[in-house]
Amino acid sequence: MPYHAIYLFIAALVLAYLEVQIEGRDGWAAKLPTWRGGERWYARLYRTLMGGKDLTGYHLGVFGMVLLFLHYPFLAGTAWSWQAELWVVPRFFMFSVVWDYLWIIINPHYGVMRRRPQEDVVWHKHWWGPFPQDYYFGIALSLLVLYPVWSGETFREWGVLFGVFIAGTVITLALVELFRGDIER
Repeated sequence: MPYHAIYLFIAALVLAYLEVQIEGRDGWAAKLPTWRGGERWYARLYRTLMGGKDLTGYHLGVFGMVLLFLHYPFLAGTAWSWQAELWVVPRFFMFSVVWDYLWIIINPHYGVMRRRPQEDVVWHKHWWGPFPQDYYFGIALSLLVLYPVWSGETFREWGVLFGVFIAGTVITLALVELFRGDIER
């Protein structure tokens, strides 16, 4: 049973819910009292890598929290190695994609079935079909990072995680649409 994948999906869903409560309609920390990276070199690099989204203190903190959370097994007795680190990084990329999409799904100001997120979710500037361009890059990067330790077992683990994340997202979407009328706008 893919318990770790289910656990990570639930964590992404809870984090998406928490962010909806914090940000409301105004995604990407648009109205939060947080600093923005401006034009410093690292802020420009971040903006380039993140499809035009600004670096904010809020996102630096939340991404850092997720990375710390994913590294916890190393503090709980799992020996750290480069191979073990290559377990963490791909999960971070995939977790970030799913967590962000869940934010769009569960946010009562957005959604994906009755609205067009390509028009409403303006901080994602480039869309390929129903998803922001950076989602495709995030998933591809999660696979590419695994290349140095690629094996049948590695691919199976990645596939299980990807499958659980897709299934969880579809179930969440169905439940949100089923109960949409009960969710306050």
